[in-house]
Amino acid sequence: MLKSSKNKVKLQSLKSRIWKKNFIYWQITFFIFLTMCLELTGCSSGAADTPPLAQVEGVVTLDGTPLTSGSVQFIPDKSRGTSGRMSIGSIDKEGKFKLTTIEPGDGAQIGHHLVTIECYEVIEFDPNNPKEQIPKLLIPKRYLETKTSKLTAEVTASGENQFKFELISK
Repeated sequence: MLKSSKNKVKLQSLKSRIWKKNFIYWQITFFIFLTMCLELTGCSSGAADTPPLAQVEGVVTLDGTPLTSGSVQFIPDKSRGTSGRMSIGSIDKEGKFKLTTIEPGDGAQIGHHLVTIECYEVIEFDPNNPKEQIPKLLIPKRYLETKTSKLTAEVTASGENQFKFELISK
């Protein structure tokens, strides 16, 4: 009888320790799950995280001729009170572009921007001659950097936000 009661006590003690370990395990798991949920909702790119945007379109020319490829970047000008996300748009065959910040074609952040433009020669990949080919820059290098491009734009909440960037090769 004595042996049986000792086994019952040991069994109850073991059950108690297992239950406590499981209980602690579930508490930790719940805490991690709750923390992850809070972080995910806090880091979302929802409406509270989205800056005010306005649609932006335009044309880019070089010496009066529309560029047929490349990209336009609007970088918020912190020195003029605009900070946030950069916007980018591809230049089509007619020299036209439409900016994107978050979703395709949604525009640029309202405010002042520094503008850079890139345009390189399009080189088709030749699988028979797979050497590295460096594309040729088709516009002056000064338009690649905000410090040297001297291009700016102000995006407004109301208005058309149509821009024409007339680049000069010399």
